[in-house]
Amino acid sequence: MLSADLAGYVIEKKFKSKKNNVFLLNSGQLGVKYEYLVYKEFSCTNRMQKEIEMLSMLKDNGLPVPEILVIGKDYIALEYLEGNLLLDCYCDLESNDGYSSKPLHESAYHFIDALCSWFKNFYKVVRDITGKSIIMGDVNFRNFIFKDIIYGIDFEECREGSIEEEIGSLCAFALTYDPSFTVWKTTMVSELQRIFTEELNLDKKLLKKEVDNQLLFLARIRGRSSTGILPKA
Repeated sequence: MLSADLAGYVIEKKFKSKKNNVFLLNSGQLGVKYEYLVYKEFSCTNRMQKEIEMLSMLKDNGLPVPEILVIGKDYIALEYLEGNLLLDCYCDLESNDGYSSKPLHESAYHFIDALCSWFKNFYKVVRDITGKSIIMGDVNFRNFIFKDIIYGIDFEECREGSIEEEIGSLCAFALTYDPSFTVWKTTMVSELQRIFTEELNLDKKLLKKEVDNQLLFLARIRGRSSTGILPKA
């Protein structure tokens, strides 16, 4: 049941989320400022407060993130960004290039550069404001939307940590989306590591160690198939 703050909106569909109840709301009216909203009901109020804090900070400092429109007791309603999940963009790139494609096509480098630029701006803003090394904590490609540019959409797990740890996790996810460890993905992640290392001034050896650690972590939480290939995230 939606609150009075969202009177007139109805649930159109439910989004996939392991942590919360997330829905697309439809006002049923054309021409209104917000015909659609994203309604996010949290299972943990502490994570909700973190999400509000981070989204507000990033939005105020020009980062591409959705605007918070309504704050309730255990939910927020967000601006709906009508774009594609970054995961779908990533999979489409590989499908178009070919799973055995090597070297990468120009579109793959555009993808890496855009993602690197988003993270570079994110780390600068949070460090300038907090004085700490804050990371997203969950860099699954489902937590980004591509709509002309890349938008970050999930910040409830932000915490202190090293950038190498975060980019290691990003690389591990990128390698293990189904089908995992293809020639294209291996080449893509190698270039992603190279470019991120240069642009973010990362410790190359530490990053490699973190990639290996994150691959082991994903294997433990997902379980391995009989062939030793990680299943789809």
